Amino acid sequence: MPPTSTRPAAAQRPLVLAYLPDKDARRALGDLDADVQTVRSPAGLLTSECPRHPRLLLLHALPEETQAIVEVARQLRRERPLPDVVIWAPQAKASAVRDFFRAGAKDVVVSRAPQRLADVVRETLDEQRLLPRLSPLGRQRNRGARFESMLSRSERMWDLFELCSRVAPADATVLIVGETGTGKELLARALHRRSGRAGRFVAANCASIPPELINSELFGHEKGAFTGAHRAKRGLVAHANRGTLFLDEVGDMAPEAQQSLLRMLQERRVRPVGSLTEQVVDVRVVAATNVPLDEAVRAGAFREDLFYRLDVIRMSLPPLRERPEDILFLFGHFTKQLAKHYGLSPPTFTDSFIDALLAHDWPGNVRQLENLSERLVLARPSHALQAADFRTLSDGGTRAAATEHRGESAAIDTSLPLEEQLRRLVEERERAYLVAVLTEHHGRIAAAAEQAGISRRTLLRKMNYHQLDKRSFRQPGG
Repeated sequence: MPPTSTRPAAAQRPLVLAYLPDKDARRALGDLDADVQTVRSPAGLLTSECPRHPRLLLLHALPEETQAIVEVARQLRRERPLPDVVIWAPQAKASAVRDFFRAGAKDVVVSRAPQRLADVVRETLDEQRLLPRLSPLGRQRNRGARFESMLSRSERMWDLFELCSRVAPADATVLIVGETGTGKELLARALHRRSGRAGRFVAANCASIPPELINSELFGHEKGAFTGAHRAKRGLVAHANRGTLFLDEVGDMAPEAQQSLLRMLQERRVRPVGSLTEQVVDVRVVAATNVPLDEAVRAGAFREDLFYRLDVIRMSLPPLRERPEDILFLFGHFTKQLAKHYGLSPPTFTDSFIDALLAHDWPGNVRQLENLSERLVLARPSHALQAADFRTLSDGGTRAAATEHRGESAAIDTSLPLEEQLRRLVEERERAYLVAVLTEHHGRIAAAAEQAGISRRTLLRKMNYHQLDKRSFRQPGG
């Protein structure tokens, strides 16, 4: 049976890919507001080229093909995890229906009537009006697809979550490897929450601490230890005692601090800068990096002995582009939660927008996807978004991020006196800094104030001046 299509291709209509030998059934599907592309065999659903991503995979389970259909359905869930799977199995036995559902089918139609099949397909497509519905990973993994504060329907991510659950109670050091924006800190916090440790979770970004201050920040200092040390200060390691110390971007740690960290991991003692007394600490270290530390070791930028101390248990977070099943799932979650947060209606999307979403590389990973979702919600489009809208919004976001990274500010207004111009520029950068640190800590005042090096009262005063509400920085759905 040659491949056919019951309607000409239309970019804005959902695509159904079907193994459907029955002519009456194909005729019934012809009345749908969808494009139906048929294949010659069940295996064709795995190998056929499509003009765009199908929303639904349809299989006709003939009695003699039951087991073959079960195997194909399982393989479809692994290789094409985004579309729903519907199986038409007229008069199938209860055991066969159970096997179809276990293999990942969203629905099994046992009626002989082709019109009933068409109705089920129509209902399934209607449910996908906002975004394609995603099939569950399995009963043991489907409880909202949530692990702690992380969401995923990727088998690779759930393998990682299971590893996290197994190693969390141990005291072994963990090295989390992943690109920027993949959720390394979220995974570290999940490790801490499941560890049972009585102390707090303390995060330190090694890349943002000046090299001359990192020993003081991590291990503390005595009064008068160096210029500007007007009082003694506890280090982050002491704050994390009996808890977890998260060292983000550990590959950027200064060589002097690497030596001190190695000593702490070996002897479980720290010595504040300027002190002659060592302090015993009980800290579980979780480190994270977005650069290959083994390459940094070969280049002489990172101590080999420290690398092996940190790399006891390695957890590698895959980038978003390698788990496409999460792109639509997280995008749908973010747009829904952000729309609710801002009291707005969620935008709607065409297939061309969704195709552009899936084709994008997402160099900023989940963080970039969430930022795009927020721009879409706040843009309040009056039409269903298309591929051109995606390019405009994503390019605009990339340019804005690049401008912020370069530190560019608003244009200089030469009509103002120099003192007034400088005051405005300082206020602008101060507000941008507060937004960044509050975003990083999801509106937690104590953590943001500690990272900024100011008191809670000072931070709250500055937030009030700049009209910043801590609730607007809380993680949606968290």
